[in-house]
Order: sequence, then structure tokens, then C-alpha cells
Amino acid sequence: MASVNQYPPVQPPPPAPPPYRYRRSIAGPLVLIVIGGLFLARNLGWRFPLWHWFGHWWPLLLILWGVIALIEHMNANRMGYRRRGLGAGWVLLLILLVAVGVSAHYSSDVDWNGVRDQLQMDDDLGTFFGGNPYTFEDTLEQSFPAHGSLRIVCDHGALNISPSDGDTIRVVVHKKLHAQNQNDANKYNEGTKPQITVSGSSVLLNANTNGAGDHSVESDMDITVPADAALDVASKRGDVTIDNRKAGVKLSLQHGDIALTAVAGPVAISLEKGSIRAAQIGNDIDVSGHVDNVSIDDAAGAVRLNGDFYEDIRLSKIAKTVVFRTSRSDMEIASVPGDLEIASDEVRGNELSGPSRVVTSSKNIHLEDVAGDLQVQSDNGDVEVTTGGKQPAAKMSVTTQHGDVALTLAAKTAPEKVNVSTQHGDVTLTLPASGGFQISAGTRKGDISSDFDAVKIDNSSGASRASGTVGNGVSRLQVNTDTGDIRIVKS
Repeated sequence: MASVNQYPPVQPPPPAPPPYRYRRSIAGPLVLIVIGGLFLARNLGWRFPLWHWFGHWWPLLLILWGVIALIEHMNANRMGYRRRGLGAGWVLLLILLVAVGVSAHYSSDVDWNGVRDQLQMDDDLGTFFGGNPYTFEDTLEQSFPAHGSLRIVCDHGALNISPSDGDTIRVVVHKKLHAQNQNDANKYNEGTKPQITVSGSSVLLNANTNGAGDHSVESDMDITVPADAALDVASKRGDVTIDNRKAGVKLSLQHGDIALTAVAGPVAISLEKGSIRAAQIGNDIDVSGHVDNVSIDDAAGAVRLNGDFYEDIRLSKIAKTVVFRTSRSDMEIASVPGDLEIASDEVRGNELSGPSRVVTSSKNIHLEDVAGDLQVQSDNGDVEVTTGGKQPAAKMSVTTQHGDVALTLAAKTAPEKVNVSTQHGDVTLTLPASGGFQISAGTRKGDISSDFDAVKIDNSSGASRASGTVGNGVSRLQVNTDTGDIRIVKS
């Protein structure tokens, strides 16, 4: 009998490992709920500085997110399920939260009301940063010491200063501030009352606009004070208007426009951003800083402008010296009976009395009816000069690197000595037919032409030379250019 094969019993397969169970994190939704709740409360009328709070406390959201994630991770290990990691959406949300939080932190201390005023935002947008707008009116009045001086300190607000009828100082305040409610506004108003302090003949008017802490307060003030009181004004932001003063005026302003009319004493202005308009000034005017526009009309003294000027300068009827100095220009003119305009790309003057010096790096220069000695220099720009007036000149010098030169000389005021030099540009001399002059001219790569028969032209050496004497030869002209043409024309 054949034997039967014995096989080991078949072992059942090992049980499959339990499937991983995933649970989504609630950290992201909870953070969104917190942020959304804050914005909802704001929309429902709860007034609080949301951006300021977020800028200081946003790291708590990251801490809350991390604590929730840690608790979920510990529960997953204890209960045997795997928790899903952060997806691309949650990573993007985390990056956005950090970016907005850092931005809010560094911008939460910015004076957003000042930004609102500068950008001319309406009150609704300004309310987002500082609350609702409230306005208040106030009046101060007291006696002013005879022949005293007034110092005004104001952080934010327009100042309108005019002469008073008697020996009093009167201040009318138009105040605007932002607060969350009327009670806060009343409290800020009480803490920002203007203050007048008298010490001998000196009077201090403090607008006290910083008395509300971080809350912006704007105080416009109409001030009447005796006309013979000297003024010293220090303001951070706001326009300043001053009329009819017999004494001097000193102004230090960071941002705002300045208007002066009928000031008999000297004027000193330091301005960081804004424009200046002055008329009927009976003494010197000194301007420094970073200024946009300057317009000065009818000044009995000197005008000195030092600093950076970004737009147009207009001067007229300046009885004494005009000085204009910037990083790119250096000008000094003995007086300006006519007009002088200085723009970003040109200098234009009419009726200038010398001695005058106009040196600039890249401006076109146009001067008419120039009397007295003159020095003109432009590295890159055309130069056009016409002499005139009653004051004869001893010498005139015109130099430019890249630009054309046009010089017109009057018979009675022609300088005794004229020197014209340009490297890359044409030269045109317009001379009186009845005048007298000696000329020596040369160009290395250009041509020379002349309307005067007495001026002889020599082209034999490759370059062009011209020389000659017309009339009595009183004026001596030296003209040189490297690559341009020279034209000598009868007027």
C-alpha cells in the first residue's frame, strides 16, 4: 500500500496593518475665525485701532497655531493615526500672515493722519487709521508787552499771522482731531489747549498739538499780534501766512507753504518741503533747505538762496545782491531790476546789473539787457547773452563744454574784454556796425564767416583763424571753439 504524502497545514496570511487615519488640522481655520471676528466687530461699530493691535499682537496667532498643531500631533501619536501635514494652501497662508504682520508692526507707529492729510484722503479713509473726525473752536486773548517778540511752536496746523489793532495778542483756534467717540475727543481737546507764556518782553505761543499722545491733532490758528513784534515760528506741518510786519521774521518749517507780504524787517526761512511766495520785503531774505517753488517780488535787500530747489525760482525787482547756490549751480548777481527765472533746465534773466556770475552744470542760459561785468559757465547747455543798460562792462567771459553760444553786444555798453570758449558748439557774435573792436577767433574743425571786411579769415593751416580791427578797436574779443563754426554778424 502506497504511502500518503503529508503536507504541513496551510498558515493563514498575517492580518493587514490597520489603515492610517488622517485628520485635518483645525489651526488654520481657527486663526481665520479670529481674524475674521476682529474685522466683523470693526464693521459692527466696535471702534478700536485694529491695525495698531494687529501690528503688536500678531505673533500670538502664530503661537496659537503652533500650540494647536502640537496638541494635535501628540493626540495622533497616542491614538495611532497619522495627521496630515501642512498643504500648499496653508503654507501660503502662513507666509501671508507673517508678511502682513511684519508690515503692520513697522507701520503701526506711523502718523497715518499725517499721511492722510498729505495725500488729501477723505475722512472715511482717515477714520480707518485714527477714528472719527471731531472739530473744536477756541479763542485766547491777553495783553502783549511793548516792543516784544513772539515765538510760535506748532506741530501740525496752518498759521495765519496779521497785525493787531492794539497791544494785545489774540488767537482763534480751529482744531480737528480723530477719536473713537465724543468722550475721547473731549478729553483730547482738553489736553491740547494752546498755551501763552509771557517772560519779560518774550512771548511763547505753544499750539500743544502733541498733548493727546499718539492721536493726531491739527490746530489751525489765526493770530493777531502787534506789527512791531518780531516773529520766530517753528512748525512741523502746515502752511504759514504772514502779512504787514514791521519787524523781522524767522521761520523754520518742515512741510508746508509760506506766504509773506509787506514785511519790513529781515526774513530768514528754513524749509524742508514746500513753496515760498514773498512780496514787498523791506530787507534781506535768506532761504535754506529743500524747497519746491520760490517767488520773490520787490525786495529792498539781498536775496540768498542756499540748498536744493526742485522746481522754479522767480525773482523780480531785487535791489541788492542775489545769491543762488546748490550742488549744481553757483550764481551771484549784483542786483536784478528786472526778472530772473531759474528752472530745472534753464536760466532766463532780463535787466541784470553786474558784476554777475552764473555757473551751472547743465542748464541753458538766456540773459538779456545785461549790464556790468559777467561770467557765464555751463558744462552742458546753450548760452545766449545780450548786453544793454547804462552800466559799461570791463570784461565778459562765456565758457561752455557742450552747447552753442550767441553773444550780442551793444555799442555803448560793449565790454572792454570778451572771452568766448566752447569745445563742442557753434559761436555767433552779433556786433554793432558802428562799434569798435579787435577780434581773434579760431576753430579747429569748423568754419568762420564774417560780415566785416576788416576781419580776415585764414584757412591755410587746416584749421580756421580770423583776426582784424574794426573802428577804434576798444573792445578786444577772443573766441575759440574746437568743433563748431564761428559767425561774426553785423547787428
